[in-house]
Amino acid sequence: MTPTDAARPFDPRAILAALQAAGVTSVLIGGLARVARGADEITSGVDVCPSLQPPNLLRLGTALGQLQATRVDGPDFVLDPERLRAATVVTLSTMFGELKLIAAPAGVPRGYDALKAGASTEHLGGGLRPEIASTGDLIAMAAALRREQDLQHIPALRRILELEADPAAIVTPPVGVQQPHPGQPPGPTLSGELSYLDRTRSGPGTGTDLGR
Repeated sequence: MTPTDAARPFDPRAILAALQAAGVTSVLIGGLARVARGADEITSGVDVCPSLQPPNLLRLGTALGQLQATRVDGPDFVLDPERLRAATVVTLSTMFGELKLIAAPAGVPRGYDALKAGASTEHLGGGLRPEIASTGDLIAMAAALRREQDLQHIPALRRILELEADPAAIVTPPVGVQQPHPGQPPGPTLSGELSYLDRTRSGPGTGTDLGR
């Protein structure tokens, strides 16, 4: 996050809404995708893997203009497929916080086309319906990055993957997991983690109209 972004309220809903309103085809990855899948963490940016089809890049350019996006990790860039692949990560500062464009994520080098196969459309409220990378792909990306801050998320993601395969395990703890004592409030559950998107809402620009 840049100093400029730090002075602005992070509003992931507004960023996602701008992309959706412009018709941008992309898959949500990174920390916000993990939160949407049920991970208990805090993130300060939105990471997306966009389709590199020319019409989609035109729509992405429209959305970035509405978000007043400027690049902070290098020179100005052109929304060209080869340049986006070569850049690995393009970090942008927007009026609602940080946005990263990642055309070929580590662990999923085919990018959008591969992620789309496992992604699902999730309804996050307020009309938001982003495509979110599968838990399995989120694990692959975290493992491929080989950074401590990413590797530490893998155990929780693996547990989420198990719960997705066996939803009954959400209410039936596996053998060896201690139940809370009577009167003790239960820990956080997967069903409540999406509220993080609401907890980050502050200041103008929330919702789907983005002040337009």
